Amino acid sequence: MFNFAKTTALVAALGMGTAATANGTFGFQTTVEDDLTIQLDLVRTDEAGILAIYDYTTGDFGELLGTVDLNAGANTDVIVPLDPNSAQQLAAVIYEGELSDPTMASGWMELDISDDS
Repeated sequence: MFNFAKTTALVAALGMGTAATANGTFGFQTTVEDDLTIQLDLVRTDEAGILAIYDYTTGDFGELLGTVDLNAGANTDVIVPLDPNSAQQLAAVIYEGELSDPTMASGWMELDISDDS
């Protein structure tokens, strides 16, 4: 299992889904709190929805590792509990409404994990 302790997640890329009217965005600072939690400083969404974290090690959306509900508007200090995993890279995905196909989400961000120890 990849040790998330003392690591920093850096924004590697910001991609937008194909939903026409949805608009989900992220703030720039992100940190990994410990081996089973990730914290995103800011997530904005036009509608209430879900933030999902996926294993993105292969460059594709892999295993769903954790989710948290989002309120419409600005969500600060969003903490997502993660299932135990061995991911080297993660993708944070904003769904406005229900969980669905990640490629149809309102916004997503690839997180490049780098060891800070």
